[in-house]
Amino acid sequence: MKLLSAEQMRGLDRYVIEERGVPSLHLMERAGVAVAEAALGLLYDRQGEVVVLCGKGNNGGDGLVAARALQQNGIPVQAVLPFSPDELSPDARSMYDAAKAEDVPIAQTITDEELRQASVVIDALLGTGVTGAVRGVMAELIQRTNAVRDGHGVLAVDLPSGVETDTGQVYGPAIQAEMTVTMALPKPCLVLYPGAWLAGRWRVVDIGFPPEVVADWPAVAELTERTQAASWVPHRPPTAFKGSVGYALIVAGSFGMTGAAAMSSLSAYRSGAGLVQLALPTSLVQVLNAQLTEVVFLPMPQTSSGTLSFQAVARLLEEAKHVQAALIGPGLSRNAATAHAIRRLVAEWPGPLSVDADALTAMSGHDELWKGRKAPTVITPHPGEMSRLLNKPVKELELDRIGAAKEAAKRFNAVAVFKGAPTVIAAPDGRAFVNPTGNAGLAVAGTGDVLSGSIVSLLAQGLEPFFAASLAVYAGGLAAERMAEELGGVNGMTSLDIIDAMPYVLAELMG
Repeated sequence: MKLLSAEQMRGLDRYVIEERGVPSLHLMERAGVAVAEAALGLLYDRQGEVVVLCGKGNNGGDGLVAARALQQNGIPVQAVLPFSPDELSPDARSMYDAAKAEDVPIAQTITDEELRQASVVIDALLGTGVTGAVRGVMAELIQRTNAVRDGHGVLAVDLPSGVETDTGQVYGPAIQAEMTVTMALPKPCLVLYPGAWLAGRWRVVDIGFPPEVVADWPAVAELTERTQAASWVPHRPPTAFKGSVGYALIVAGSFGMTGAAAMSSLSAYRSGAGLVQLALPTSLVQVLNAQLTEVVFLPMPQTSSGTLSFQAVARLLEEAKHVQAALIGPGLSRNAATAHAIRRLVAEWPGPLSVDADALTAMSGHDELWKGRKAPTVITPHPGEMSRLLNKPVKELELDRIGAAKEAAKRFNAVAVFKGAPTVIAAPDGRAFVNPTGNAGLAVAGTGDVLSGSIVSLLAQGLEPFFAASLAVYAGGLAAERMAEELGGVNGMTSLDIIDAMPYVLAELMG
């Protein structure tokens, strides 16, 4: 499902009106009626008035249509327009005149008690044009509504007023909604925090845009859909054998960090790889041998600190001839000699490669090494690692997660998986997915290792890197949702829970 920026949405609107001849008032009428229908759904069996807060622009026009449609359905309604009608946009003014002609009550002010007593409050104050903090009478109305409603029974039109469309950021008062009705296509703020939290549950309504135009219109990103994820899951033929369904090599682990190596290896198997080989410092093989009975160990030369030595590079590059994909990074440590080995491996690895954790830190500041890679690459930074890679503060990156992921993908010629809420997956060619699955149970040590193991498994099974990363993220989120149901909540979930649930969610996707 496409996510359109404010500029893209304005362009689509103009094109449909000017080039395809769809009247703007027709679009507004469809939008307002859809809002009224959603408000009827929020009313349930409650009896009472619907209050519609209207702004000056087309968002306010949608609200005035909704007020008129509700009154036509016998619902008591009160529109609130804290401006002179002369300040309205041309289309909104037309809808104001239509509402007045049907005697829809339109007031300039409303009391806190009236806001509190309303069965539903419709927020039609501000639309996609908001940048920065809302001020003046709009800010006051937003604050008063939030104070007495706390989101309950509040329906936002297109997006909650006060939220920036493209980033989901909030710099002043913003409506807390129970539900948002968005027009034609969703906007990034509905899935990016804090906007996603303020929007509540949301749904897209058709307001009359030609489907073929919508299908071809450019988008800033897509929201991964279940049908897409299902189409990416590798299917095993009856004649499959271990070598035909993915041979993955994982370079991981150091003294005190064996868990990362274990979890990424187990995750690779649970995500469908036929054979997983784990290259790690020699002294760690005995530690993990009893725990990882299915894993093939590749003991590597080590430093005096129990980390991967540079002497391991030649042997690992030789091993590259026999595997379909490799993962470098989980638990490798920040030892200087190990970091030197990592940089050499990343630069010279001839096949598909996923780079995570300590390997990302080792590569920070060495952009030229990424450019030399000819084979596909996936990187999976969390915010701290992304900060080091792009040399930007975490706070700045979090203000635009889609933009940060796209920048990393282009700069490093790699599929970039920017982990967090939500995780964004971007390709060097500009494509991007925003992942809708998962929960706070993923906020536990080791889930990054689980994800990287899943990605290398899917790469080894031949999946295109952008889809391998997107499927691994989507399925990992579903695994967390499944475990939350089993555990009765997100607290106490572990990374091993996610690993155990992975085969089940992949099977359900194949369905």
